[in-house]
Amino acid sequence: MYKNWLLSIALLITVASTAQQNKFVLKGTLPVSAKKYNVLLSWNNGNDGEEVKLINGKFEIKGTVEAPVLATLTVTEAFPKAGKGFNRLEFEQNSLNLFLDTGTITVTSKTFLWDAVVKGSPVVSDYSAYQQQITPLSRLESKLGEVYDGYLKAKNQKMAVEVFEYYKGILHLYYLEQMQFVKSHPSSPVSFYLAQEALGNEMDAAKADPMFALLSPELQNSEKGKELKAQIEVGKRTMVGVKAVDFTQPDVNGNQIALSSFKGKYVLVDFWASWCGPCRAESPNLVKAYNTYKNKNFEIFGVSLDENKDRWLKAVKDDQYTWPQVSELKGWANPVAELYGIIGIPFNILVDPNGVIIARNLRGEALEKKLAEILK
Repeated sequence: MYKNWLLSIALLITVASTAQQNKFVLKGTLPVSAKKYNVLLSWNNGNDGEEVKLINGKFEIKGTVEAPVLATLTVTEAFPKAGKGFNRLEFEQNSLNLFLDTGTITVTSKTFLWDAVVKGSPVVSDYSAYQQQITPLSRLESKLGEVYDGYLKAKNQKMAVEVFEYYKGILHLYYLEQMQFVKSHPSSPVSFYLAQEALGNEMDAAKADPMFALLSPELQNSEKGKELKAQIEVGKRTMVGVKAVDFTQPDVNGNQIALSSFKGKYVLVDFWASWCGPCRAESPNLVKAYNTYKNKNFEIFGVSLDENKDRWLKAVKDDQYTWPQVSELKGWANPVAELYGIIGIPFNILVDPNGVIIARNLRGEALEKKLAEILK
């Protein structure tokens, strides 16, 4: 779960701000059947959108943007809704990411929307070129997603985990493609967007910093460039290989506990909250790992981003957390969360006996695998 203002990092890029609204016209030509489909364009993190009818395979959408912005175009009735009958591949075939910018933008396809050729301003064309560059990976990811869904449906958790490992390999290939694009387009706002995306909600400075270094001086020194650089510097505090910054917070009884008090042990610093669904879903994995390795020089140190003490303590009891827990009860304003640049939870770092971060964001089987490796 993430801070609302940072969701825009993955969806919105504003390299040079302007008060003037710039008009765009999006014209599309798509193959159609006898069905009456609608086309939905959504941008600005879903705050702006326009839905029009697809008539004889053609549509036109007009709008305004302050600066180049990432958008999603969807044929809204060409696939079943999420839930019963939902087909991942069919959904992706009828969806397209593109950049909106001033002027006329054309979207043309003879098959599915995801195969469309997009033309427009240099920014629009740059992103279209990037999309074409990663098409093989996108297709592979879609197929892998189908396989993953199949194993989940069959309740074959072991194979689902193995497929997810392949998926992580695809993510690395995406990153290599992104780096290649930024190298060849250092001045493009699209490259700036890719650097933002590399940092992401997990504040992955190890990926974002090398990409940021490839950007043109103009982009780096822009207002948004300076903001991104500052975020990357914060992200470096949770990079693998750096020493974890020490901190102290009160436990459930008001006693101050410092991270450094666990020196000599492997410590999983776990950021969570009672109101965080994904955090609570991860609880059984944490409990299992703790019970297996708590007597083998391993500790978990929970940092809650709760505001309500009763709800925090109830969650600790309900989820059977028996390891040390601390919280300032300030929600996202928790000083440790701000110190480490935590903008999404669940989030964790694994610290070695010398206080050095050796892994980050270990969940499920990945946590079990890492602990088995270092505590065998």
